[in-house]
Amino acid sequence: MSVETHAHHEHPDVVGSRNRLGVILLLVADIAFALSMMFVYFYLRGQNVNDMWLPAATSDHPAITPLSASPGWTVTAIAAFGLLAHFYGLKGVRAGNQTQLKLGSLVAFVASAVALVYQFNTIATAPFTFNDGAYVSCFYMFAILNFVHLALTVFISLGNWNRSRLGLYVSDHWHVDIVRVWWVWMVVSSLLGAFALSYP
Repeated sequence: MSVETHAHHEHPDVVGSRNRLGVILLLVADIAFALSMMFVYFYLRGQNVNDMWLPAATSDHPAITPLSASPGWTVTAIAAFGLLAHFYGLKGVRAGNQTQLKLGSLVAFVASAVALVYQFNTIATAPFTFNDGAYVSCFYMFAILNFVHLALTVFISLGNWNRSRLGLYVSDHWHVDIVRVWWVWMVVSSLLGAFALSYP
């Protein structure tokens, strides 16, 4: 007596559609969090309770002055370049050009790594600590969220480039499409943070 087993494999498009939905649902939660941060930032700035948005100098502590928003815009510009590189790779794989995919994926990965290092340096060199007022708390909130987003982007982009290098996107490329969705949101999120910090 023998037992036959039949493996059931779903079509890649079906798997890709389900995974894409999962990513979108995660993004909805992340988007809601980022928008709530924007609200908190401008609400606290507008209220300025007890002049604690940017505390004045005291006998024990110098006045808190806002940082330039230019590092935030620089990180956003680097991330946007990485997004364009990913789009370049995606366009290539859609046309069956694996070389273009590999190049675009590699450049996107490098751009995300550069942006991550730049963001870390911005956090590490900030001349204040968490308890130095409401503006400072919001600054760290935006900067750390962007750092986490970039760290995830580095991890995702590395995997995307490695899979491209191994030729795993020859028959289907829904993974690359999903990564595109994340890249777009990550750049928009970074843009929101840079915009908010431009109004200290």
